[in-house]
Amino acid sequence: MRVIVLPGLDGTGELLDAFAAALAPEFDAQIIPYPRDQMLGYADLTQLVIAAMPRDEPFLLVAESFSGPIALRVAAARPDDLAGVVLCASFAKAPLRRVFSPIVPGRLIRYLPVQRMPARLMMPLMMGKWSSPDWRRRVQASLSGVEEKVIRHRLREVLRVDETRSLGHSTCPLLYLRALRDRLVPVRSRDMIVSVRPDTVCVDVDGPHFLLQAQPVECAAIIRRAFP
Repeated sequence: MRVIVLPGLDGTGELLDAFAAALAPEFDAQIIPYPRDQMLGYADLTQLVIAAMPRDEPFLLVAESFSGPIALRVAAARPDDLAGVVLCASFAKAPLRRVFSPIVPGRLIRYLPVQRMPARLMMPLMMGKWSSPDWRRRVQASLSGVEEKVIRHRLREVLRVDETRSLGHSTCPLLYLRALRDRLVPVRSRDMIVSVRPDTVCVDVDGPHFLLQAQPVECAAIIRRAFP
């Protein structure tokens, strides 16, 4: 079966190669990167994903963090060949509205030094004890390859997103992978999803927000068990 993998905030997909490899041979993974120089919101990115989806064959959508609302938008349209959605350390509604917004209002995001921010300062939030010099280098390179205005635009989208309605309209099987050591997306994001879709299968994984990077083999194994 084909697995469409939607990347996190960087949108490059460059940090997901180990996870894509771990899905083989049962699944044929296809990572969909987002434009590095276009300020596309959730609506436009959803159309980009829909255009890249396979036709006349079943597929799964795996959405990392930022991309969860995109997967939910797709699922709400109920495409015939969509076999299920996997949300990994993700959300349907702005996860940091109560914490992040009062500190850095949307209008101030334009001043965040996204590309100049040292990876060593970001990695405790993203990977915690799973961080390494190699991962710091890769994350820095990934962010540096995307225009700052694009990253800022995506952050603003995260601050105001609410796909509760899309979640309620979806009917396909839904798997939620929660990172037990996630310092960015709180457990209430999972609880909110379960409150709307009580049939959601939830699995806790010992790992950081960058769960697919830190635990690619375990996450792939969980997906194989959920979608045999």
